Amino acid sequence: MLMKILFAMGGVILTSSLGPISAQTSIPATTPAPPLPPPPALSAAPTVPKPVIFHPPGGFSGGFLPNRIGGGSRGDKADGLFVQALVPDGIALTSQAQPSLYFRQTQPAKEPCEVTIIESKSHAPVFMRMAPPTSAGIHPIRLAKLNVQLKPDIVYRWNVAIIIDPQNRSQDVMADGYIERRDAPADLVRQLSQTPDQDKPALYAENGFWYDALQSLSDQIDRDPKNVPLRHERDHLLQQVDLGRAKTDAGPSKSP
Repeated sequence: MLMKILFAMGGVILTSSLGPISAQTSIPATTPAPPLPPPPALSAAPTVPKPVIFHPPGGFSGGFLPNRIGGGSRGDKADGLFVQALVPDGIALTSQAQPSLYFRQTQPAKEPCEVTIIESKSHAPVFMRMAPPTSAGIHPIRLAKLNVQLKPDIVYRWNVAIIIDPQNRSQDVMADGYIERRDAPADLVRQLSQTPDQDKPALYAENGFWYDALQSLSDQIDRDPKNVPLRHERDHLLQQVDLGRAKTDAGPSKSP
């Protein structure tokens, strides 16, 4: 009996003595692994517009169809400098009172630029302005910024001239084009209200509104200068009216 009590006491003593040893030799906590970095964000795919196919309109006011004046109505050269009005032969349409007119310049000019807008039949000047020298690329003439409004059903002639020699204006490097404002049909207005911006150039072009198609495309390029599909679509539009290939690496267009 005494031995059992001693054995039991020894067990208690052994158990008590092992308790602290077990606590003192606990395994240290491991350091958690750092979180994995988030995956790189995928860049948004560039906007791809609906193919822009231009359908020339008919029925111009008064049957007036201008002819080219030598080689100057769409462009002229001087020491490699070439200026081109980005408009088809004849008259092109806009549905806007204050559209943007576009011209292309092949290289920088040191000389000032003159912009003129006149009514074709009356030859009454509507606007004339001298502008600083322009760089190479495609440039808009934004009538909204110039506070110029076109009247409906009137043909206007617009002209861009780089003045090489102020004393001899026959040396000007010049280009001109024609524009007529015509109200958009109600069906086209309805379609435009239901069409995303990226597809509006195609809708304008299908209905013969050249200036609106080109402006809609160019405005999108200004907002997204690195969008190659947009630039290619504009090149394709220009090629359809024999205006050649515009530079696709030009930056945002700037008004003269």
